[in-house]
Amino acid sequence: WLQTKYNSIMSSSPNHDGSSAKRRKGNDGAVVGFLSSWMGYFTGRRDDNAQHMLARNEQMMERMEELMNKMEEKLESLDDHENEERHEEGGEDGGEEEYSSEGESDSDEESVESISTEDLRNKGKALEAYQEMVATNRDDWKYSAEDLNMDMVDIDFDLAEDEIESIMHLSQNIKNCTIKMRRGEYTFNHGKNVEYFDQDDFDYQGVRLEPRDLAETYEKIPYIYALRSHWEEFAHALDDFGLILDVMPDYAEPCFQISQIELPAAIFKTIVKSLEGKGFIKYYFRDNGFGRYGIRALIDLMDSNPELRSLLLHDNSIDEEDEIDFCQAIVGHPTLTSIDLAGCCGGRIYMLSELVRSNQLESISMITSDLSFVTVAEREGFCNALSSNTSLTHLTLSGNNLIDEDAASIAGALERNNTLQHLCLRGNMFTEAAAAYFGYALGTNNTLSSLYLSKRVAERAEIYNALFDNSSLNSAADSNHTCHVVICGFKACNEEDDPAGNRQRKIYKILASRNKRMSNVQHFDDIDINLLPEILAAVQRYASTPVSERQLLYRVNSEVSGLSIVYELMRKWDSIYKTLGTIDRC
Repeated sequence: WLQTKYNSIMSSSPNHDGSSAKRRKGNDGAVVGFLSSWMGYFTGRRDDNAQHMLARNEQMMERMEELMNKMEEKLESLDDHENEERHEEGGEDGGEEEYSSEGESDSDEESVESISTEDLRNKGKALEAYQEMVATNRDDWKYSAEDLNMDMVDIDFDLAEDEIESIMHLSQNIKNCTIKMRRGEYTFNHGKNVEYFDQDDFDYQGVRLEPRDLAETYEKIPYIYALRSHWEEFAHALDDFGLILDVMPDYAEPCFQISQIELPAAIFKTIVKSLEGKGFIKYYFRDNGFGRYGIRALIDLMDSNPELRSLLLHDNSIDEEDEIDFCQAIVGHPTLTSIDLAGCCGGRIYMLSELVRSNQLESISMITSDLSFVTVAEREGFCNALSSNTSLTHLTLSGNNLIDEDAASIAGALERNNTLQHLCLRGNMFTEAAAAYFGYALGTNNTLSSLYLSKRVAERAEIYNALFDNSSLNSAADSNHTCHVVICGFKACNEEDDPAGNRQRKIYKILASRNKRMSNVQHFDDIDINLLPEILAAVQRYASTPVSERQLLYRVNSEVSGLSIVYELMRKWDSIYKTLGTIDRC
């Protein structure tokens, strides 16, 4: 089908003087040859072992159809441009000049570049190399590591029954993952544990190894020597994973993850060697126990991957001696924007401060690191860095035993920071006194959109009044309308991503509450005339929207009529008119 598609493109494109064909002639052989071999592979091999590739083949077909369509558009644009040149030159032969996109918009230039013949040729070569790798593995490769049995697992170790079972399952998982890589597969279904991962879909793109029942497992699976040959098979398969990365869809964000599996430094370094230079977007290593030598290997791995954007390193300790080099590897990386170092820094704040001070990362998470022993100077250094930071949008510092003094310093930084959007401080040792610090900060900060606090702090009046001071319409309008304080059952002030709606809901709540007593007239003299458009907008919103369709956070907003509130305002219309007239004369 693709061959026919390509031929139709070439035959249907106008070719007035042969110049287009002359330029395309050198490209035809490469594309046609690639399509012939590629189509022969995917249409001629249908044995049972290849059945699992059906979905993958269909995806390849869709990608190639898209490429052919883009190629058709490219060829038409080339011929259109030639016609224009000949018209401008009075019909003279345009010769063999290359097509120029000068004068076109940037988007058109990028579109032409994205479907260039060179790009098509490179994609063809990548798919052909991928095909050859899969075919070779199918015909010539066998998994050589011996399946584990009970005697092999328990021969040198006094292991608990559940540990033996976990090791047995792990060996099978390594084998299955290795076979998938050899077959050219790169999607790993989440199954029942999908909720425990960051991905929104059910297809994990990349390589993932983890305990069978992650939700029920808190200890890592121990390493035994009998697993060594399995890890070696895994690493050898990983050597060729770059060919798989080359044929992934452009929207894919391939991840490499090994969670809660013990990896001695030697095994981890073997895996890292196979990972080097491969363009994974995200690394996730959790509770692997690879020690200091593993951290050094990870530094080298980051340096070898210029496409890395996210690093999650949970419960893998970073020694104080390696902090400087680790920070430099992160800060000096060209694309890395997200760092999660849960349980890695053991009571030290140096790395957190340096990463914030670098002003390069967008997301930092450092939970369960026990920052209760940091000095006053260290705490102030971190908060000063946070105050001036202009890149960070997400910061998570949960479970670090932070106290009220820390809350005061962080809140002070929020008063000056204007880029942070999400701050999570759950599970710390704040008392009710911390509410006053954060409440004051929310009175001046208008960029923070979500703040996670413990219930004992978030439900305090200082927080509520910062988000909705209902003492008057003026104070309600001046409240914080952007920050959504997140705790269970506490959503009555601000909804996320709707500051204008939040403001109108609060204004209408006060108007509705007073309307039940017909007392709005009594308070009108205290209203800032500049607030009148907001009042009318809020009334119109609720008066014109059926109750069943309203997004209501306050029950009273559905208990009164908007027209009744308008009537109250009209009773004071003379005052409004006189005030407006005074403003107009001024």
